[in-house]
Amino acid sequence: MIPTQRFRLDNARILTCEDKTIIDNGSLVVVDDRIAWLGPIAEMPTEFKLIDQIIDVNQRTVMPGLVDAHMHISFGEAASEEELSLYTPPAYRAIRASVDARKVLLAGVTSACDPGGPRGIATAVRDAIDAGLVVGPRLAAAGRQITTQQGIGDTLPAPLGDLSTSFGAIVRSHDEIIQEIRNEVKDGVDLIKIAGSGPGTREFGAFTLTELELAVSEAHRLDKPIAIHARSRQSIADAVSAGFDWIMHASYMDEPTMEMLIMRGIPVIPAMTLLVNSLDAGKDVVPAVIRDGIKRELEAAVKILSKAYKNGARLIAGSETGFAMTPYGQWHSREMELFVELLGFNNHDALLAMTKYAAVAIPRFGNLVGTLSPGKYADLLVVDGKPELDVKILGDQKNIHKIIKSGRFVENQEDGLNRQSQLFERTRLFTSGIYNRQKS
Repeated sequence: MIPTQRFRLDNARILTCEDKTIIDNGSLVVVDDRIAWLGPIAEMPTEFKLIDQIIDVNQRTVMPGLVDAHMHISFGEAASEEELSLYTPPAYRAIRASVDARKVLLAGVTSACDPGGPRGIATAVRDAIDAGLVVGPRLAAAGRQITTQQGIGDTLPAPLGDLSTSFGAIVRSHDEIIQEIRNEVKDGVDLIKIAGSGPGTREFGAFTLTELELAVSEAHRLDKPIAIHARSRQSIADAVSAGFDWIMHASYMDEPTMEMLIMRGIPVIPAMTLLVNSLDAGKDVVPAVIRDGIKRELEAAVKILSKAYKNGARLIAGSETGFAMTPYGQWHSREMELFVELLGFNNHDALLAMTKYAAVAIPRFGNLVGTLSPGKYADLLVVDGKPELDVKILGDQKNIHKIIKSGRFVENQEDGLNRQSQLFERTRLFTSGIYNRQKS
C-alpha cells in the first residue's frame, strides 16, 4: 500500500507522555494516520530523511492530544433537569452535538469519553466522526445511564413516568439490569455506565452490592468495560467491591474503601471542574442552597482524593464538559489545573492524567492514543511553552499552535456562526415572576 501522506515535524521538543522523557532537538515522522518514528534528529533513519514535507516547529513542544475521560457531548450545556431530559428533541440534540464536537477538538482534545446521555446520540456522533461526516475527537460512547429511583438518572417527579428522552434508563429488577445492558451492547456502545448514587447524597447508594455485581458480571461477559457515577460513601464502597473498571467522582469515599481501591488498581475520575466552576460562577448564577452542598462535597473530595493520590491511587482527568457551567471547548484542561492546585499533583503528573492514563476511558483506541510512540495514532498538539511545567498553558487555545488528528491538520478557525438557544433548550417558564394586585 502506497502511503497517502508523509511528513516530519522537525526542530521539536517532544513530550512523549510514555513517561517523563523529553526529547530535545527532535523530529516526529507521520505516515498516513500513524506515528512512524520519533527521536533526536541526529538519530533519524535514512528512509525518513528523504521525506519532502518538513515542518519546522521552531522548538515548540510536540505532545499527545488531550484525552478528556468524562464529558457529555449530548447534554448541550444544559442548565436544568428539564432542559436536559424533557424538552429538546433528540434529532436536534444530535445535530447540536455534532457541532459541539468540533469545539472540543479545537480545544486540543483529540479523544474523549461520553459516559452516558440521551438515547443513541453519543454513539451517532461517534459514528459520524468515524465516517468523516463530522469533525470531532475520537469518541467513546455509553448509552443511557442505568439507574434506579435513587440514582441521578431518575430525578424528575414520579408522575412523569419513564421518559425516553431522559439520559437515565430506570431498572427495577435483576432481569431489567441484564436486559438494559444487553440492549445497549446491541446498540453499539463502547462502555456501560451505572448511575450509582443520586444528587446530594453522602451515604447510601442507588443499587445494592448484589445488583452492582450482576451489572459488572454481565458487562464483562459481553466484553464491555463498565463505569459508575458514585459520589456517596456506600456507592463507592460497593463499586470497589463489585470490581468496576473505573469510578467517577468518589467524593465521599472513606479510608477503608480508599485502601481497597488502591489495592485493586481501580482508577478514579474526580471531575471536580463542574464543582469548582459552579462555586466560581457566584450566587447569582447558582443558588446558595446548591452552592452549600457543592462546597461540602468539594471539601470532602479534596481531602480524600489528595490522600488517595499520595498513597498511589490512579486519578484521571475528566472535565464533565456539557453543562452550562462547563461549556464545550473551554474547560477541558482545567481538571489538570485542579489536580495541581487542590490534590497536590506536580504538573507533569497532571499532564499524564489527561494523556497516558486517561486512555483507559477510550476502549476502542486505548492502546493507540494518549502517548507518542511508533505505531500509535498521530493525534498530536504543537504547543507554545512547556506544559509539563505549567498545565495552565493548555487552557489558552492561543498556545495551541497546531492540532493534528489521525495525521491530518485540524483547521483552527472560527465558524462565524452565532448560535442562538431555542426556547425548548431551556426550562419552560410561563413568566419570570408573580404579578401581585396592589391593595388600597
